[in-house]
Amino acid sequence: MAIRRHHLIEEAKAELDLAYEEVKRAEQAVMSLEFEYNERMQGLSGEAQGELNAEKDRKQQGYQLEALYEMQNESAQRFALVSAAFAIVSSVPDEDMSLDLIKRILFRRDFLRRNKMAVDRNIREFHRGLRDYMRVESSPEADSKVRKAWAEIELMTAAQAKEMLAA
Repeated sequence: MAIRRHHLIEEAKAELDLAYEEVKRAEQAVMSLEFEYNERMQGLSGEAQGELNAEKDRKQQGYQLEALYEMQNESAQRFALVSAAFAIVSSVPDEDMSLDLIKRILFRRDFLRRNKMAVDRNIREFHRGLRDYMRVESSPEADSKVRKAWAEIELMTAAQAKEMLAA
């Protein structure tokens, strides 16, 4: 029996690669500005250096490195969670154990207690859909089932994260 690759995990990886490339591009541009302005500051008075430094800082801020780092971090987290869930589904034969492992990776206990039915339902749908996709039929319908369940799981993890920030 061949295990088929799913597009969801490939898309998460592509998103991470894109975020990494954007960060790398912006970091290189910032370093290039740093080098250029350091060269231009040689021999200038303190006031002229200060003005040039302010100009350089404004240009560097335009690259929005902090936002790009955050985007890269979110992409890495998403890829890690998707990868972990896929690994569990494909490697843990016992369904109950598999479902429990996925829940423990994705959700905190307090969130699980308050949202048990929804969490269980969505993880079970994801698990069964992915298992069917990988082992039975990799059809567009099976793909849609996996994506729909994962989208619900991501909505719940986002709600959990929002709760944690508010606390």
